[in-house]
Amino acid sequence: MNEENKEHIPHEDDTQKQYTEKFDHLELKIEGLKDGYRFTVRTDEETVKQQRRVGGSFINFAKQADKAGWRLPWFVRILLSFWSKYK
Repeated sequence: MNEENKEHIPHEDDTQKQYTEKFDHLELKIEGLKDGYRFTVRTDEETVKQQRRVGGSFINFAKQADKAGWRLPWFVRILLSFWSKYK
């Protein structure tokens, strides 16, 4: 791969500042990098799977509502736009 086309992947040494907070079953880590920020949220695997199922169900419902011609709030339309590009 050409050096010019290589995407910059931040390494641990790029971290200038770091903050970690632990909650009941959740860990939030914010890192200040030279060229931006990185947010990491960690929890147990089962919680992530369940939240993904719920999120996927909501996206599917919103897509069907949009196809049916329902007037969706602007933030749901933006979410659908982002989701279609993300997948």
